[in-house]
Amino acid sequence: MKKFAIGCAIVLVVLLVVGGIGGYFVYQKFLGPTIQFAKSVQEAAEIEKQVKNTSSFNAPDNGELNEEMVSKFIKVQTHIQTKLGSRMGELKATYDKLDKTLKSEQRDASFSEGMGALRDLTTLMVLAKKAQVEGLNDVGFSVKQYEWVRGQVYAAVGVVAGAFDVAKLAEKARAGDTEGLKGGSEEPLPDVPEKNKELVAPYEKQLKEWAPLAFFGF
Repeated sequence: MKKFAIGCAIVLVVLLVVGGIGGYFVYQKFLGPTIQFAKSVQEAAEIEKQVKNTSSFNAPDNGELNEEMVSKFIKVQTHIQTKLGSRMGELKATYDKLDKTLKSEQRDASFSEGMGALRDLTTLMVLAKKAQVEGLNDVGFSVKQYEWVRGQVYAAVGVVAGAFDVAKLAEKARAGDTEGLKGGSEEPLPDVPEKNKELVAPYEKQLKEWAPLAFFGF
């Protein structure tokens, strides 16, 4: 909270210097979305504490999935997608806009683009997290196990999971780290075992439709 307070104080000083309409513009474009998203991140963090399975998870050395893991993961993703309903279109619109720009220009997201994503995802962040936690509790996944399985499943269909980490983006914004405010970097895919490709193949079409969920870390 100290970093957040210092960051806000710095921005408020800037607003006073800029003054008037300019100050209002800065607040509307940058500070407002950041504060709102920071609140959503905190709320999402509290919601995640409701995950019942808190046991540790050791990923298999060979990186292989099994049928149970894949089945449970698909159930969680289906639950999130169903709960978001028509709002899934908003997530997809933000994803399409960022993905198209960043891939065509081969770069990271700019500060302005990052703020735009925060503004678009503020309400969806909490909704998606609630749905995710419900899904995890339903299938008995822990957060760590889910994150590992998510990365392996999406890698099997050529999709990078968590490429645009909205939680880390918000943390940097709260700390006033605009220089390091990046997202959407094209991380290399891990080596994919043939077994994983075989297990995931029946769900490939669905998973590619759910790419926005993977991209934003859900």
